[in-house]
Amino acid sequence: MAKKLRVGLIGAGGIAQSHMRGWEENEHAEVVAICDIKRKAREDTAKRWGVAKNALFDDYEKMLEKVELDIIDICTPNAYHKAPAIAGFEAGCHVLVEKPVAISADECREMINAGKEADRLLMVAQVLRFGIEGQTLRAWVDAGLVGDIYWGQCSCLRARGVPSWGVFIDAEASGGGPCYDLGVHVLDLALYLMDFPEPVSVSAATYLELADKPSLMKHDPAKYTVPEDMAAGLVRFANGATLFVQTSWALNVTEAATGHNVILCGDKAGLQYSPPTLIREENGMLINSTPQVPLDVPDSGVVAEIAAFVEAIRRDKPSPVPGEQALITQRILDGIYASGQAGEEVEV
Repeated sequence: MAKKLRVGLIGAGGIAQSHMRGWEENEHAEVVAICDIKRKAREDTAKRWGVAKNALFDDYEKMLEKVELDIIDICTPNAYHKAPAIAGFEAGCHVLVEKPVAISADECREMINAGKEADRLLMVAQVLRFGIEGQTLRAWVDAGLVGDIYWGQCSCLRARGVPSWGVFIDAEASGGGPCYDLGVHVLDLALYLMDFPEPVSVSAATYLELADKPSLMKHDPAKYTVPEDMAAGLVRFANGATLFVQTSWALNVTEAATGHNVILCGDKAGLQYSPPTLIREENGMLINSTPQVPLDVPDSGVVAEIAAFVEAIRRDKPSPVPGEQALITQRILDGIYASGQAGEEVEV
């Protein structure tokens, strides 16, 4: 039996628990060490998932020095992705990192270069690609049913959903607000289905109107330092396509307007993420087609994305979500913030 890949987890908070399920269900890898600056977080996670107490660390550099690892899985706040990723590459590890890849395109480039120098894979955890909805839409695109995609919109809106746990609302740790927490999900999925066209400009607006004031939400508005609670923008691509992006933690909208959605229109058909729908002309009518029998994919997108990463390492395949794709996403996110601050369109 082949030796299991040895995984070190960096960051043992709430996000890490779904990752731990993914590693637990993978027969070819196992988490053998955990690092978190908070003692309770690392000890609670180790106890829950059966990781030895003598393999817990408060410093990832110590973990990399003392434990032989094949993979590190980074679930730290956004601003603390780059440094452990580069350290992991230097230690000879493959790197899985939570979205967004970093807090700037320049940081992403540094991570990509470090991975190339180490000849190790960098994968960004963009979970929507691996769920049943994302896989269904991708299958329709691959079958040529949609044609050339020239327009789309992607949104992830919450009415009253500012995170009240973690450091999401702290600019120093997170770098950004709902753009980084929510918008990155639907933006990545849209770009993935569009085969990552080259973006050339972004015209956007960012707003902070609700989340820094007392409300029925449970977070502390006095600690809200990220730049936005809502953002909207238009992305133009070199191939002539355009994509609208909108995301919020707090917005005065109905429940029906909230949630994840991606709509993409091609010259043969259109796609909708939620529910997965193919829209095209048939027999003189415009028909909405939704699948009844799902694809044979795991019920958890995180389980599927970790399985894809492990398979890529074992079979010497390319990264399922490479840094180069994440860089395009990050350039657009940078552009949304830059355009919102400048009040005008910016090149990306």
